[in-house]
This record gives sequence, C-alpha cells and structure tokens, in this order.
Amino acid sequence: MLKFEPAEVLEVFTDTLDESLIGAVRARYNVSSQGYKFSQVSIFYPLDPNILQIPVQGEEVLCCEFSGERYYLSKLNNKGSVTNNSNFGVSAFRQTSKDTEFKFGKYFNPSSRARKLFSREGDTIIQGRFGNSIRLGSNQFMSGSGPGQEKRDLTESPNIKIVAGGFTNGSVYSERLVSDISSKIISEEKSSLYLTTDEYVPYEDVGVTPTFDNNPTYFKPQVIIQSDRIVFNSKGEEGGIGIYSRDNVEIKSTDKVEIDSPTIDIGSNNLSPAVLGNDDFVGFITILANQVIVGMETQRQTLLTASNGTETPPSLKLKDEIKRLEEVRDNKLYLSKKINVQ
Repeated sequence: MLKFEPAEVLEVFTDTLDESLIGAVRARYNVSSQGYKFSQVSIFYPLDPNILQIPVQGEEVLCCEFSGERYYLSKLNNKGSVTNNSNFGVSAFRQTSKDTEFKFGKYFNPSSRARKLFSREGDTIIQGRFGNSIRLGSNQFMSGSGPGQEKRDLTESPNIKIVAGGFTNGSVYSERLVSDISSKIISEEKSSLYLTTDEYVPYEDVGVTPTFDNNPTYFKPQVIIQSDRIVFNSKGEEGGIGIYSRDNVEIKSTDKVEIDSPTIDIGSNNLSPAVLGNDDFVGFITILANQVIVGMETQRQTLLTASNGTETPPSLKLKDEIKRLEEVRDNKLYLSKKINVQ
C-alpha cells in the first residue's frame, strides 16, 4: 500500500543534460523529517515520466516510496495560484532562522499577470504557470442565449483553445481574441489557436474589410489563428503548403502582399505571360505612343487646313485622343499600381 506525504522542494534539477535527473527534485518530508536540516533530504523522481509540471523551490509535492525509490506525484494546491504555491520552510520550521533567504530557483519568477483559467462544467484544462493554457471544452454554456441562439441546442459543440500569453489584471482569465480597452478589467492574448464547431468567435480588426462573416450569426466549424506573426514554413523536399477551398479564398493586407517564386501561375488553363514593366518596356511604349501621337496630330492639322482653321467634330475627337494618349504616356497608366512582377 502506497502512503503519500507532502514534502518541501529544496532544489530542482533543471538545465541538466543528465536524463536520469530531468524532472527530479531534492526535497524533505514535512512531517516525518520535520526539523532535520540535512540528514533527511532525499532525491525524488516524477512518478509519471511523460507528463511533467516542474515544481520550484519552496513548493510542496506529494511523495511516496516504491521499490526503494522515492517519487513525487503533484504539487499541493495550498494557495490556489496557477503561478506559485510556495510554502518556504514548512519542512524545517523548528530550526528556520529569520535570516534565511528563500528563492524560487536560479531564474524562475512568477508572472504577476497570469491567472487561473475560468472553468466551465465538463472542461478539461491544462494550464502552465506563464499565461499559457489548453482548454478542451464546449460552447454548451451559450445554449439559449445571444443573437440567433435562443432556440439552439449546443450539446454537441466541442472546442479546443490553445493560448500562449493570456494575461489579465482581473481575478481569472477567459480566452478572448478582442481586447476591451474601455473596461477596467483588461485582458490580452499574445498568440492563440481556436478550433470550434458551433460557436461565434469575434477576432481582432486589423484594418481590412473581410468578406468572411465575423458577426454573431456564424456558428459553423472554424479554425482561427491570431498572433503578431504567423509563419508556415514547409521544409520537405516533396512537401509544400496547400490552400484549398470550396468557397472564396481571400488575402488582404493594409500594406503589401509579396509572392516570390521562379514561376508564378495565376489561373489554370491557357495562361498568358504577364507584362514585364521594366525600363525597356517603358521605353518601347513611349516610342510607340510618340509615333501614334505624331500621326494623329498630322491628321488633325490636315482637317484644320481643310476647314480653314475651324475645329470640327473629327478634329476635336482627335484632339481629345491625343490628350488622353499623352496622359497615358506621361503617367505610365499602362502599368499596374498594385501588382509588381519580376
């Protein structure tokens, strides 16, 4: 029969290349070793070698002994904090000096803005100390509420929400892609991945007008990735990146969209080369436009001579055409102002 006893963590073996010590701690039992300074300090190994949350100095862990080895199971939740549950000196209070200085470790420092994730019925939550979390939840709590949801049954509405950098100045944190700067309780998410099946998810406005629905009536399955920079990097020789859709594909930017490749095909059948608007092409178009303008001006002067210098509809039409062609030539209106090709 295994018996568990809490122990205070005195040292954590981190930043080590010794695989046998990864995740191990040096700790002292709170009860059976109470007051002993050195003799009752032992090394404890994680009971589960695959799922680890590394404790820090001063925290308490549940420990047991099996087959001559000592193991720890999990931290004691004595403060209800997601960042720090330390209880310095609890295993040695009989001989603890007031001058003793306790530290969490070599560099660990609990975040002041990371909070426990707000939980709902049935949720499975994995949460780190640093404002990062994974929620395996659902949208059931929204059944019968919100625009267009009064008669909706959200029993089957699973979601997965992964957040890195979920911070708030409130008491708890709940995932949110849009910051509310008008509220006293400010929450922000640095990077997020949402996978939803039956849920409206508002996301941040980045200054472009999307064609996709971003309103409270969209409940279909969707994946939303939001961060400052999103990188898809395919490094395989026979790999690649595929974007396929039965509906619209939309790419918009408030600045510039760059597509760079030795060959760029736009379309699928009977493709035609795009115009290369370099200096040679501009020079050719300028010469051609000048020749056409000279020919049109000769025709116009002939018409004016025949009418004794009086403008006629044909001569006025030629005058307008010459002016339009000069504007095209001088302002290079034949070149695209949005698309540049090499």
